[in-house]
Amino acid sequence: MADVKISELTANTSPAAGDVAAVTNAAGSATNKVTLQKIAQMFSDDTGISGADRITNCISLSTSEYSALTPDASTLYIITD
Repeated sequence: MADVKISELTANTSPAAGDVAAVTNAAGSATNKVTLQKIAQMFSDDTGISGADRITNCISLSTSEYSALTPDASTLYIITD
């Protein structure tokens, strides 16, 4: 398994918060592991931002699907068309 490139691994189509991903630091000097939960926390940290909403959900959908719902402040919507 150590000789397999990350791009050659089988895709995980339903990852869980405790699943682990490989990350390389900005200097490129080390590759480490991080849980998907920790990555999600980094993107939803509203500490010190007055009036900010914490993002707890991220979904992709079409414009028509988005237009048909009532947006939630804690959800990041990615429009795919």
